[in-house]
Amino acid sequence: MKFNELGRSFCRKKLQMCSNFVTTCTIRGTRGAKLPADATFSGRSMVEMLGVLAIIGVLSVGAIAGYSKAMMKYKLNKHAEALNALINYGLQYKDKFERIPQQVTRYNQILFKLNMIPEGISYVSENSMKDMFNNTISVFYNNGPVEDHFNDFGGLSMTFAASPQGAEICRNVVNVAKENSADLWQVETYKGNSDNSTTIVGNIYVGNIYGDNYCGKSGLKCLSKLSLSDLDALCNICDDQTCTLYILWK
Repeated sequence: MKFNELGRSFCRKKLQMCSNFVTTCTIRGTRGAKLPADATFSGRSMVEMLGVLAIIGVLSVGAIAGYSKAMMKYKLNKHAEALNALINYGLQYKDKFERIPQQVTRYNQILFKLNMIPEGISYVSENSMKDMFNNTISVFYNNGPVEDHFNDFGGLSMTFAASPQGAEICRNVVNVAKENSADLWQVETYKGNSDNSTTIVGNIYVGNIYGDNYCGKSGLKCLSKLSLSDLDALCNICDDQTCTLYILWK
């Protein structure tokens, strides 16, 4: 009898151990952690999940906006470097090109043949180049009167494609001109298109800002002392509409 009772007791303990083992395995497979057999499971409600998704969405939008702003700043810096190089190439060769008898001499093709087109600027034809924002650029020298200008001069013209960034790009270019104010004659803008020469069609003239050697006389504004209001006056017409900017030297 005692032997039978001991055997039954032993079997009951073994069965209990097996039962506990099965319960533990089931819990581990369900939640990935060892929990008591009588533990209750809790999850996330739909409202909580939607809240998490909303937070992720807001953070994503902020990250995308920050990335776009950083990329635009990078492109403007590269754009400024390219335009500064073109201005300096024009100034470097102005004495040679002013002796060419043609009324308007385009540097574009010559710069292309000399492999002097800066990175970010693409050569299109003798009359034009394109920048990274798809704006039309031309470097030229004028031997004769055009419009109300009666002196020989060279320059860089830039016709902005209509875009929300037009005014911002224009300000960037004018600031490049400001850095070269000691060598420039004037900067001016027109609302309208260029016809691939120095003649402007459909224009609204916005005034001149002059280089160091020409300003300060008769109230002429100095490029080196360009104010924010002057910068806005020059470039606001380029906001989401076509305009042409001229950076000129003599």
